[in-house]
Amino acid sequence: MDREVTVLQALQLGFRKGLRFYGRSSRPEFWKFFLLSWVMVAASVVLTRVPVVGSLLQAVVIITILCCQYTAIIRRLHDLDRSGKIIALPYLIALGYFVALIPVHALYPEIATGVMSTIAGCAMVLYLYVLYLCSNEGTQGPNRYGTDPNDASIEQQDFVNPKHMASPELLGDPWRKFKNKVDQEKAAQAAQAAGADQASVPQVEPISVPTPTGRKSRRQRKTESK
Repeated sequence: MDREVTVLQALQLGFRKGLRFYGRSSRPEFWKFFLLSWVMVAASVVLTRVPVVGSLLQAVVIITILCCQYTAIIRRLHDLDRSGKIIALPYLIALGYFVALIPVHALYPEIATGVMSTIAGCAMVLYLYVLYLCSNEGTQGPNRYGTDPNDASIEQQDFVNPKHMASPELLGDPWRKFKNKVDQEKAAQAAQAAGADQASVPQVEPISVPTPTGRKSRRQRKTESK
């Protein structure tokens, strides 16, 4: 059973987690944010009425919303215990479409329409397939990407749960892994620097005291001559 999320909560979570490529999102959280974000994209047309910078403001708003949608889809796929990398494919195809649109029409006008339509169709089919996956029910309980967003006993979903912290295989926080790696590298560098400092200390050689060469004093020679 999905945990109920209000529209305002879904919008807050969607934008607050805009840069999170880890963790999980439930179906209500994802779909309420996803659909309302498209409404916001359509409403951003009013920004074009702002003199001079209106189009720039609209572009900033649309890019921000698309980035938040992208990470939201990744978290929704994580809730299904699936890798979020699959969503990169339709985005890359769409990017290639816009990059190649003008050159293909200029160089190959006779086949440009058919080729570009096929590319656009492939990107759309893949995108709709990913959205179909996002409509499925998520896995119950923790999985390899985080704790269950529908678990009402967990106030903060991602890596805050102590049980989750104690299970590295459930740690859905690449930043924490990165920090641990950096800390280990710093510790190794500090140990190496300490060893180098000890090696650079000049070793004081013991002073050798010369032993008597066997030369006899005058009194000893007089005693021996007697």
